[in-house]
Amino acid sequence: MAIPSQQEILVPFLETLRDGQPHTRGEILFILAKRFNLSEEELNQQSGNHFTIINRLAWCDTYFRKAEFVEKEKDGKDNLQDLFRITAVGQMQLMRHASRIDVGYLQSFYQGNIFRGGGSSYTTSDAELALYEKLEQLPKPFATFHSVSWFAQKSAYGTVGEVDFLIAHPDHGILVLEAKGGELSIVREGNRNVWYSKGFYGNTREIKDPCSQAERNRRELHDYLQTNRLTRGHDYALFPAVAAPDSVIRGDIRMDCPEDIFIDMRHLEDLPTRILEIFAYWKPRADRANQAMGGTAAIKALIEALVPTRKLAPRIGDVFARERQKIDQLTEQQFRTLRSLRRHKRAAIVGGAGTGKTMLAMEKAQQLADDGFKVLFLAFNRNISGWIGQNLKDPLITVSTYHSLAGKLSNEANVPRYGRDFYEEAPELLIQATERFRAGDIDRLYDAVIVDEAQDFNDEMWISVPELLKDPQNGVLYVFFDDSQRLYQQMSQVPLETDPFYLTDNCRNTQRIHTTMMPYATADSESYCDGPLGRDVEIISVSGQSDRQRKLQKILHNLVHEENVAPEQIVILTPCSEKRSDWKDDQFIGNFVLTWDMDSDMNMAIKICSIYSFKGLEKAVVILTELDSGQEHLRRQLLYVGLSRARHHAIVLGDLPQV
Repeated sequence: MAIPSQQEILVPFLETLRDGQPHTRGEILFILAKRFNLSEEELNQQSGNHFTIINRLAWCDTYFRKAEFVEKEKDGKDNLQDLFRITAVGQMQLMRHASRIDVGYLQSFYQGNIFRGGGSSYTTSDAELALYEKLEQLPKPFATFHSVSWFAQKSAYGTVGEVDFLIAHPDHGILVLEAKGGELSIVREGNRNVWYSKGFYGNTREIKDPCSQAERNRRELHDYLQTNRLTRGHDYALFPAVAAPDSVIRGDIRMDCPEDIFIDMRHLEDLPTRILEIFAYWKPRADRANQAMGGTAAIKALIEALVPTRKLAPRIGDVFARERQKIDQLTEQQFRTLRSLRRHKRAAIVGGAGTGKTMLAMEKAQQLADDGFKVLFLAFNRNISGWIGQNLKDPLITVSTYHSLAGKLSNEANVPRYGRDFYEEAPELLIQATERFRAGDIDRLYDAVIVDEAQDFNDEMWISVPELLKDPQNGVLYVFFDDSQRLYQQMSQVPLETDPFYLTDNCRNTQRIHTTMMPYATADSESYCDGPLGRDVEIISVSGQSDRQRKLQKILHNLVHEENVAPEQIVILTPCSEKRSDWKDDQFIGNFVLTWDMDSDMNMAIKICSIYSFKGLEKAVVILTELDSGQEHLRRQLLYVGLSRARHHAIVLGDLPQV
């Protein structure tokens, strides 16, 4: 039986320690051998250049300890007697997140020296794993990138570029490096050369030509860097290279595939020297576009463009600082999703309330704009659309609600209306408008469309959404949705065939708010909260409207004057519209005045809003009221959405309905 891959062995390794007791390396080896049905010969097989079961266990040893999932007590005489024990962090990850534990996820728990792109989490190649560890040891000022992706820019609808490794040096340039494991061989078949790789266990397979791959990716990356607004002002010298860590390359393969651009097994112990030799080979052969490298500023811009994974870009960080949300950086799960989207031109992102869907959607829109794409950001809710529009300012990004866009584009395209209800007529108007633009002025359409609150778009709306793209079949389309927040009775049929990305880490609410709201989520919703414990959700009984007003006055006085909560960080939410609610605009509650105007800046004003209209928004304190007035068949969703809007504290004024 073939030795299991590194990916396949990660969770089983951790599961051997699930009981919390110390286990020796020998015990773990025995358990894994039994689980994977390995023979004694396979168990004892050793090789310095290949990943046997012993090598894989050593990899787990290194990275699980770096991630602080496991601790080890080393035996001075026999490493088979080394003792391993799972930590509290490891127990939590195994219990809650076992399905996402992979190579990239593990590497992400410590600040390594390699910038990881969208494919880094999916690496199963032993050659890449071995090379990764060697490249991680490169000294400064080298900067290494693993499995980075980008959308080719010659055509907005071109291929997705991807490369195994980039090795950048501020003075010498960037190597676009393709890695091929196994013993390589080249055979002439007919009028073409065919490359083969022979694995450690004798299996031979055909592989892509690494020299051609490296050169193609070099050209596409060059085009991308000339277009991206973060990098286009810098000089980049890009050169192709090939890593063959299991082979020895003696002599030139072809005129375009010289020995001088290869890193083989002879070079692994002194990579810096070999890399500089490859740069030296290319320097006298560089064309005009590759004559200069722009120094540390160019490297910094490259990092921001390809792998924005260290912290939130200031544009989004500033947004949430103004909202007083204490999030300095995205969770690792969100980073991984953001990176992975660079590999997919179409994707659905599913997550419960508080998992950062809107934040990711905004960040992705800005990344696409930085890449030169004309982006449409669509939402259903007018309030969230207005908030995003105020905070996501870029000439290449248009932010709109679906119906506002339908009205605007149909007017500009002179599409006649038939007097029906506009909300019902909007999808047809939008389709007719896009048809007219496509026939006469296609630049009025978009390179990319991002849809937030996708659960509230109905089937007819989804027919028209792809038509907003210049290329409806291949244009970029991302949709973000949460079925637990479906407050309108549409069936969302998102036009995507790939499996969705799931966000399960609640990074908005406290644990106690999260615990209270989750019973109202849909049965298949999955969400975890590792944030602060927070206060219990307050449930304050009332008897009639006058008692409700007195208790609201007391709540507001306590929050603002006793607990120093700013009035603008409080919102009252109701399932009722302004017309149906007992709370009236400009109504005084003690020294406070209620306002249904979400843009109001009146002193001591407390904003009040329907739960429907507040979707996607949040406040430090949410006061839920009039819950018994909501439509009974929507009660579960209303409670889920309302409670999830509170970052730090939620108060229910009245009874919390049972569902």
